[in-house]
Amino acid sequence: MAEINQIRRCYNCGAILQSDDPSLEGYVKKETLENAKQNFLFCDKCFEIERFKARLNEPVLDPDFLRMLEDAKKKNALIVYVVNLYSFEAAFNHQINNIIQGMNILVVGNKFDLLPAGTSKDDLQEYVAHRFRAVGLTISADNVVIASAFEDDMAREVLTRIYELKNGKDVFIVGSALSGKTTLVSSFLRVVNNLSKGNIETAPYPGTNLNVMQIPMSKRSKMYDTPGISIDNSILYKLDKETNKEIYVTKPLKVREVSIAPGQSLFIGGLAFIQLVSGKPTTFSCYFHDHVQLKKTILSNKSPDEKFVSLVLKKALKPSLPTITSVKDLDVYEIVVTETNQRDLGILGLGWLSFIANKQVIRIYLPSGVSFFHSRSKLIKK
Repeated sequence: MAEINQIRRCYNCGAILQSDDPSLEGYVKKETLENAKQNFLFCDKCFEIERFKARLNEPVLDPDFLRMLEDAKKKNALIVYVVNLYSFEAAFNHQINNIIQGMNILVVGNKFDLLPAGTSKDDLQEYVAHRFRAVGLTISADNVVIASAFEDDMAREVLTRIYELKNGKDVFIVGSALSGKTTLVSSFLRVVNNLSKGNIETAPYPGTNLNVMQIPMSKRSKMYDTPGISIDNSILYKLDKETNKEIYVTKPLKVREVSIAPGQSLFIGGLAFIQLVSGKPTTFSCYFHDHVQLKKTILSNKSPDEKFVSLVLKKALKPSLPTITSVKDLDVYEIVVTETNQRDLGILGLGWLSFIANKQVIRIYLPSGVSFFHSRSKLIKK
């Protein structure tokens, strides 16, 4: 009587999995192949690609934008980098970072009013500086301004810091779409009728096709309001206008706590989910719009990604992303937690989960192309 065994293929590249020769396609460690219980596996090569794919899911840039920054660097200009405090950690682009590394940088953390009441500005300044340092930009907490709405007093405070730091040079305001960058510039124009006697104009930046607002600051220096950096790696970019409005945070967040055991998953609407693969039962503090449904799944024979997709197709999770029609529409990452402090796991444009690290292994499933981050906690519980 013949014995029939199913041949396993790499979930990503389709190669037949084998554990005999690391130099051949489809290689995976023998113990991984023998002990795997899930329906899909990556070969070692694809696992490494997927593991570090977050770098690939960066915002797409116009080459002219980089040329403009190169010119700013030659001018020793001041970079004013505006970020949306609610969700900015995965919005960096390494090409931008490489250019502005070593330049004079002032960071403006906007939308402080969206964070829970009692959030410490001092702690947040250090956190923002830490996130910039994590991507290779040397920033101290002293060069971070935390802002809520750009009211007159706040606009004056930021302008004062700009004049202190710019040393007579030009100023370039940069930031992602929805960061509040343009609102900041509008506030400058409101509190100061004219920064000099020159004319304010919008024109192509020299040598590029980028339309940039140019605001004279003195006889020798200008402020440039640059185009917003794309957020095509944000989940907001994947949603229709109505769903976007439904989950876009406009008022202070309220934390929701959910505890899951190893093997269980937490569905974040029909948009993404996490699975606690191993470790002790963990409580996750969830910082998402209250319209985003949180659903804990019980252990079952069906794999969590298949169950998630089936609920999305049935529109049983709210809100849902209609482009998720199969497990192949999801990017999967595995985080092996080695720290023992408070950690965050966040999804660009959607929000984040905070938990106490204790050697967990966590998988996060995201719509293809959406970026995430894993870092020390933004809001430290005291």
